[in-house]
Amino acid sequence: MYISNRIGFLSWGMTCLYFLIEPFFIFTSTASYSYLHHAMSDLGVTTCGEFTYAFAPYEICSPHHVGMNGLFVFNGLTFCIGVLYLSQYLCKSLINRMATSFILLIGISTFISGIIPADVNLLGHSILVWIAMITVFPGLLIFAKKLPAIRKWTYFCTASLISTTILISLVPLFPLPSGLLQRLFYFILFIWGTVSTYLLIKRSKSLPASN
Repeated sequence: MYISNRIGFLSWGMTCLYFLIEPFFIFTSTASYSYLHHAMSDLGVTTCGEFTYAFAPYEICSPHHVGMNGLFVFNGLTFCIGVLYLSQYLCKSLINRMATSFILLIGISTFISGIIPADVNLLGHSILVWIAMITVFPGLLIFAKKLPAIRKWTYFCTASLISTTILISLVPLFPLPSGLLQRLFYFILFIWGTVSTYLLIKRSKSLPASN
């Protein structure tokens, strides 16, 4: 399946739109919601009250949870299309397929998070997310090694993601803004894909046409 430059860039653009659409669900929450401290998944919880799922002792009530879960599904799909577009710049090999799969897990886990809200099945909602937040690192490093045009940029984003993940892991020990850190993790990934697409398209257009 071939994905054109236009579709590739558009898919990343639509993925980034998440951060422009999410505020609607934050502002319409009938329970107090803080993007600094509350999880993104809270906006997709289907019931109202306290302890709607484990680790959520605070009140949650998101009247537009259906739309939010639809946004998760859509975001997962556009992310996957974007990653598959970038993978076209890699030669076909087992290691490159593995790298693509490692990063695709982020999109797949986001899709599943929309299908299975946290209050319906917390393990089903989050297990793949936890796995994807680890596998994405070797995936990015392989992309960086194989694609010189985005090598420095990818190393920078990977280092930023590692720092963010370390801070997320410290949340149980320190009063860190967990909601903001979670959003920062995804924001870095979305921007990585968008800028990488731009750099690769720019490089491909600058190469002389082959006879």
